[in-house]
Amino acid sequence: MKKILVGMTLCLLPVLSFSYELNFNKGFSKVVNPDLLTTSIDVSVEKKNENAVNTEIEKFNDFIKKTTNVTLKNGSFTLSPKYKYYDNKQEFIGYVGNLRYSAESKNAKELNGFMDKLISIKDSIKSDDVKLNISNVAWNISDDLQNKSIDDLRLDAIHWIEAYSKSLSTSISKNCEVTKINISETNTGNIVYARSEMLYSTMSKKVADVSPMNSEQNITISPNFVLECK
Repeated sequence: MKKILVGMTLCLLPVLSFSYELNFNKGFSKVVNPDLLTTSIDVSVEKKNENAVNTEIEKFNDFIKKTTNVTLKNGSFTLSPKYKYYDNKQEFIGYVGNLRYSAESKNAKELNGFMDKLISIKDSIKSDDVKLNISNVAWNISDDLQNKSIDDLRLDAIHWIEAYSKSLSTSISKNCEVTKINISETNTGNIVYARSEMLYSTMSKKVADVSPMNSEQNITISPNFVLECK
């Protein structure tokens, strides 16, 4: 569904005698359904020695590296020493390891299965030293859908201004030509969250469940047009 936003700011400037330049913006929008579910995964492990941290992290990382039905991005691993402070003294108490990934899929069932497996791994470890955080599962507009929608809106804008220049030429008995179109401003709607943040620690296994319902969002451009009528 596409619509042209009502209203424009029109600037009429004299160029030469009986010639005018029109400079204005007009909005064009398209309603789309977000097509991509995204979430963030954070595994945190606290142990007294580095090898123990790596052992627990690898249980998750081995599964993640074998995953093919969910797209994983921005993977990172950090290992930091942990200290306790008292009486102006610093005492080394172990290491903290963090494994982070962004996960995305267009299929809610596949993303659910991926998260279920992560939760199963966490529950099988049975340790308060290992924490799994799955946060902000949300519907987003994929790059492919956004780029295609913006391309469609650009064509709509070009077709509209061509028709408008012809209509204006007839109305004022002048030759009005499009001299410039600047289509650089874009806007999308807010992210739609499928569920709020969840933290899994030592609780019993819960089945991850992402609602397949999402809400329509607007993709909007506001091109600037310049016409010369003479």
